[in-house]
Amino acid sequence: METLKILFLASHWRVSLIKAFQQAKSSQSMELICVDSDPLAPSFKEADCSQIIPPFSNSQCLPSLLEFCETKKISAMIPLTNRAIEFMAYHRQELGGGDRRLWIPENSVIEICHDKWKLYEFLEREGFNTPKTFLAENKTTSFPFPLIAKPRRGEGSKNLFILENYGDWDFYKKKCPQHVFQKRIDGQEFSVDCLFDQQGLPRLIVPRERLAVRGGEVMTSQINLDAGIMDTVEALGSKLGLTGPCTIQGLQGDDGKFYFTDVNLRFGSGYVHTISAGGDAPQIIFKELAGQELNSNRPTIKNNSVMTRFPENIFHSD
Repeated sequence: METLKILFLASHWRVSLIKAFQQAKSSQSMELICVDSDPLAPSFKEADCSQIIPPFSNSQCLPSLLEFCETKKISAMIPLTNRAIEFMAYHRQELGGGDRRLWIPENSVIEICHDKWKLYEFLEREGFNTPKTFLAENKTTSFPFPLIAKPRRGEGSKNLFILENYGDWDFYKKKCPQHVFQKRIDGQEFSVDCLFDQQGLPRLIVPRERLAVRGGEVMTSQINLDAGIMDTVEALGSKLGLTGPCTIQGLQGDDGKFYFTDVNLRFGSGYVHTISAGGDAPQIIFKELAGQELNSNRPTIKNNSVMTRFPENIFHSD
């Protein structure tokens, strides 16, 4: 049987995710390869093979990556950061040569989901609940304070600010002209781990309550298989044309409505919780890549299971 080789692009600290893929490959002939620009990327320790490449901004990144893919006969590529997604999308024709599977959606979907203003416009237009959002040049004289200022493009919780009044608005619209300004919704934060197959059919939809967060990363989560959230996420996936893994974020407001805030077109940092609770995304990806028929029923998920995370250390010897 031919060994299928999956390359994780920008794998860096995603150790637990690579471990989950390693545990799932027992019945499949797979090789897991991690690629990153950091020679000390901790994920390299869990990979069957690893490779250092130049940063995405370096002109030698693409030829270096293409040469490695050809030499190793890479079967598929899975990006693990937004920048990796955009790099693969920009070079889709070159990187997808030779029937290599690129686990990213269409470029039009990426452009919507990686731009918070375009995502807001899409959600509003299609009738999905989302917090009221403004741009810095907005001329309205009535804002629903408090507002959250966040970068229009980017990932994680970097450069977020809370606006309490018009003085804050006047300051931050000048300080952060490329931010979006979003009404803060009171309620429970959710991350919804999803996996859509290459035809756009939902194979996994698992909502997780974000109980504790540090630096934008979930530290404690609890699975809550809320049917209403699952249905509206499935509807959004269909409207957007999502394929592959993604983690969709939102809030269940005190009014009972679910408000979408972000669509991450990759494995979120807490996705391993869903995998450990029965949502075997790696096995689904392995089967799809091998051309095997997927089970028409979604996996059984352990509802109410809790994940707590902690830091680990990897030591390198000379």
